[in-house]
Amino acid sequence: MATEAQILANRLNAQKTTGPRTRQGKAIVSQNAVKHGFLARQAVISSENQADFCLYQDRILSELAPESPMESMLSERIVILSWRLKRVGRIQNQTIDALNARNTSSPLTKLTKSLLFKGWDLPQADSSESAHDLALGRLAIKDFSNARVLDRLLMYERRMEHSLYKTLLELQRLRLMRKLDTESEMPFNQ
Repeated sequence: MATEAQILANRLNAQKTTGPRTRQGKAIVSQNAVKHGFLARQAVISSENQADFCLYQDRILSELAPESPMESMLSERIVILSWRLKRVGRIQNQTIDALNARNTSSPLTKLTKSLLFKGWDLPQADSSESAHDLALGRLAIKDFSNARVLDRLLMYERRMEHSLYKTLLELQRLRLMRKLDTESEMPFNQ
């Protein structure tokens, strides 16, 4: 627990900071919290295609066919959670590839090279196309400071899956309740 003197010193030091002053500095600082995109406010991050998301969203919403505002809200949540779940899988693959590219002396890399036909090479980590393909994986490694990066990615995946399944169950429960209400309002045929 901080003492009164420490709290006072922290408050005085906080008043000395000025933050970014230029437009460029403010733009950079505004992205400080954006790292891997799992918790991004927007559904589509810069490395993804907005048109692909819109097509995906249309397909899922047409399948779910929400009939009320609450069902629409739950359906939108399902779309976003499932899109982010797809992102996690992509980032996991890129992270494994980025880790493998950094470790050229690993037994897995040696085995892969030995199985390739002569003249074929593994993609090099420094090629611009390869670097772009592994951008999200490298960001995840950097963000998690190499510390159990795959464990952390798996943790995010489990959390998103849990939230997705919970939302799906809530949508099903809501539909079941509406169906039961509709059936109870119907007169009995005698």
